[in-house]
Amino acid sequence: MRPESTSVTFRQDLAQVAQEYDEQSSAGTFAGRIMAPLMPVGEQAADYPIMLRENFIKPADDSRAEGASYNAIGGEFGKGTYSTEDRGLKYPIDDRRRRRFARFIDAEQSAARILWYQLLLAHEIRVKSLFEGAGFTSNAAATAWSSAAAVPLTDLAARMTTLEQSTGIQRDRFTLAIPAADKTELLATTQVIDKSKYTYVGVQPAELTNAQIAAMLEIKQVLTLKSAVDSKEEGVTPSMANIWTAGKVWLLVTAEENAPLEMPSAARTMVWTPESGAPFISESYRDDDIRADIVRHRWDVDEVLTAELDLMCLLQSSDA
Repeated sequence: MRPESTSVTFRQDLAQVAQEYDEQSSAGTFAGRIMAPLMPVGEQAADYPIMLRENFIKPADDSRAEGASYNAIGGEFGKGTYSTEDRGLKYPIDDRRRRRFARFIDAEQSAARILWYQLLLAHEIRVKSLFEGAGFTSNAAATAWSSAAAVPLTDLAARMTTLEQSTGIQRDRFTLAIPAADKTELLATTQVIDKSKYTYVGVQPAELTNAQIAAMLEIKQVLTLKSAVDSKEEGVTPSMANIWTAGKVWLLVTAEENAPLEMPSAARTMVWTPESGAPFISESYRDDDIRADIVRHRWDVDEVLTAELDLMCLLQSSDA
């Protein structure tokens, strides 16, 4: 996967710049990295095991009779297939532009940040399509969250109980991914306002942090789905649109990045760039035809569901 041509230079320094930028800035913008955490793989395409709920909800007999061996459990697995695709972008740095702005920015570092942001933006769109195309049954809220009389905490508690009973996984492992508009509606309901009065004294309900909301629900974390894109073509007045569909609230189980497949997670991003030291390859080369240095980021990835669909639960915030 490393560049084969001697004219292309492998740039670990720029990969590090992009990752630091990710941690400081873009990580708060994109939820796809958490909803489908990265997992390095050693093959471009292969089968992978899908964890079945029987591993977590059916008890095994651990008794042993004298003179007999211990009971064996084999584990229950489904099977999925991933096939990574080579994806990437390049950024030409014109010699003249580099000199003009040299006292303001490091052109290569700026290019590295922009390229990684764009790769994550494209990844976010694919993760959204993966989840919305999963085909599992929606669960409508009792009352639309746009109504002050709605009971979102009750709605979510019911869904969490369903997930706990069907998977054997406790709610402290759950992630709530909620579009920004739906989060605003949730925080404006009387039920949340009343609970926050006693839980977070002196804090305005509209200013509750994701960590505070997660603590209120007794779950692992809350993600605000707020990434947006310009939906118009180049040269036309921009029209910003949210990537994630308003009204669709996701309750799911997520693993950490690089966690083994035995750890339940609704989805994963399979990454076939194991030798890079980063989830992507960063490199540069010279193009004298345009008098520019080219910075390029690329990675081989595939976003896939890696658990049974009942590890996810879509809750419509609307009762329509």
